[in-house]
Amino acid sequence: MVMQRARAVFVVLALLPMSGVTTVARAAPPPPPAMFRIGLVGDSGYNAQGQANFIRVRQHANASGLAFVVHDGDIWLGGTSCNDDRLRRVKDDFNGFKTLVYTPGDNEWLDCPQGPNGRLEAIRRVFFSEPKSLGTEPIPQRRQAEVPENARWEWGGVVFATLNVPGPGGGGPTLWADLAWLDKTFDRAEEIKAPAVMIIWQDDPVDGSSGELVSRLRKRARAFGRPVLLVHGDTHRYRLDNPWKDTPNLTRLETFPTFTPEWVKVIVKPASPDVFTIARLRA
Repeated sequence: MVMQRARAVFVVLALLPMSGVTTVARAAPPPPPAMFRIGLVGDSGYNAQGQANFIRVRQHANASGLAFVVHDGDIWLGGTSCNDDRLRRVKDDFNGFKTLVYTPGDNEWLDCPQGPNGRLEAIRRVFFSEPKSLGTEPIPQRRQAEVPENARWEWGGVVFATLNVPGPGGGGPTLWADLAWLDKTFDRAEEIKAPAVMIIWQDDPVDGSSGELVSRLRKRARAFGRPVLLVHGDTHRYRLDNPWKDTPNLTRLETFPTFTPEWVKVIVKPASPDVFTIARLRA
């Protein structure tokens, strides 16, 4: 089923003639979707075959009736040349999706052979200069003022957020902003009584890196009490598990690299207790 944006429903307030007030048409908010689908990809463009696999995944995703796709970082092979023209070519690939959200990995700035200086600023100019996603049908997003790659949006009442957490060391120069953005994301989810939260970053959270951020995530997830899905890439191995037994509502999902034309589809049912159902697909 392809989820479409619901049209506004107009409610007519019929008032008695003796009241002297004319009939008024008022727009009622559309009901939340009963179900929608999203796609998850990452670690792409490492070589010609990986690029071909990525384009196959894009075609498959575009035909799958998704609300949006999220790319969790690494857009070329680490240690290879980084420049603005290359960023723009990747942006063109991303804009071939119907709707795509991107968060940076380490390969495109920290691991550049020319050094990381200026590369994050270039990524921000190319990908994050507007308050919306990429794609032919972009969706609006709220961006963190100081770190615009950190984004947040809502769909069907579920709160989604990206954080700039590059692997494999985690942390990085935006850690202070990531901690603040994580808190704001859960504050918003609690405010609107969201059925679930999805956090997307690049670093593997269970290899000893990003300790402070993972600790904060576990604390906020436990207090939230409803499903939380952390999506990441970096180590090139699909995984779906819960490494944190003291936080049973927190699940970790690592996406596929484009060594094969595989990707992850998530069926989101806001009214369901589990909310997220994960499916592995091959383009």
